[in-house]
Amino acid sequence: MAEQEVLCLNKVEKHYGFRAANRVAALKGVSLRLENGHIYGLVGNNGSGKTTLLRIVAGLSRPDAGSLALFGAESEAELRRARRRLGVLVEAPNYYEDMTLLQNLRAQALLLPREEREDLRELCALLGITPQVARRRLRKCSLGERQRYGLASALLGKPELLLLDEPLNGLDPGGVVELRELLLRLNRERGLTLLLSSHLLTELHKVATDYLFLRRGELIEAVSAEELDRRVAEQGHKDVESYFIELNRRG
Repeated sequence: MAEQEVLCLNKVEKHYGFRAANRVAALKGVSLRLENGHIYGLVGNNGSGKTTLLRIVAGLSRPDAGSLALFGAESEAELRRARRRLGVLVEAPNYYEDMTLLQNLRAQALLLPREEREDLRELCALLGITPQVARRRLRKCSLGERQRYGLASALLGKPELLLLDEPLNGLDPGGVVELRELLLRLNRERGLTLLLSSHLLTELHKVATDYLFLRRGELIEAVSAEELDRRVAEQGHKDVESYFIELNRRG
């Protein structure tokens, strides 16, 4: 795998269900490559396999077939070490509801080597988590505040590849703009590579450099932002969402 590639999936498959007659294919031979420093938008309707793909990359689920390489690592032992270079927010973040947001982050930071930890107060300031919110018990935090906490927990270990599943969920319009600017800054200033799924394609369009379109477990298109914009204009679509709808219909 070339040095600029941080992730390579080769014909990855995943099925759910115990009986052969009832097994459902979540991923069907997905192959893709992510290059360092890009922001990848993972796009697909519900049930397209987005979360399953992210879980496999994060090591939260095992593929039934195919291979995975992460930062050049391919064996199980190498992948375990390589995944320390990941930041992951897939589904709901883990937390102790009777501890404060800051206490939860401190507890997670203790699991990391000291040199790999972010400064927690700087991290909270970066994410717009005020001291008042940081002292709030997680069970009393709003959905948007919990989402910020989840992002903070994903950034604790100074990751090189950040996996985010629907990171805009629960944020108000102002929070969406702030998070968008934050992701762009992390990419620009830290060289962080991002793989983020979202059903808000118009928002994703404002940050992504590349797109991966999934449909019923299959990767039906991988395209750069520039090429996507060209296709939208040439094919007479009013926006990227209408292009995606037509792409699914053709599929």
